Amino acid sequence: MTINKYSIGAAIAAVIAIGILAGWMWSGYRIRKLEHAVETAKTEADAKAQSAERSEKQSAEYAAKTKYLEQKLAEIQAIARKQDEELEKINTNTNAARGNAERARSVRSIATTADELCAKLAEVGHPCG
Repeated sequence: MTINKYSIGAAIAAVIAIGILAGWMWSGYRIRKLEHAVETAKTEADAKAQSAERSEKQSAEYAAKTKYLEQKLAEIQAIARKQDEELEKINTNTNAARGNAERARSVRSIATTADELCAKLAEVGHPCG
C-alpha cells in the first residue's frame, strides 16, 4: 500500500508539475502574443503620427497659399475698382465729346467771302480797313 500511496503522490505531483508547466508555457505564449500586438500598435502609431505631421504641414502650406491668394484677389479687386472709375470718367468725357460733335454738325456753315463780310460790317457802321 505504501507503493500505491507513493505512486498516487507521484502521479499527483506529476499532474501538478504538468499543470504548472502548461500554465507557464501558455502564459509565455500569451505574453509573446501581447508583446507582438504592442509592437504592431507602436509601429502603426508612429506611422499615423508621421502622417499627421505631413497633413499638418500640408494644411499650413494650404493656409499660407490661401492667405496669399486672398491678398492678391483683394489687390486685383482694388485695381478693378480704380479701372471702373477711370472707365466711367472716360465714358462721361466721350459722351460729352459726342454731344459736342453732334452740336457742331447741327450748326449750318455759312459760306461767305471777305468782301461780303466787309459789306455787312459797313452796313452796321464798321467798315473794313
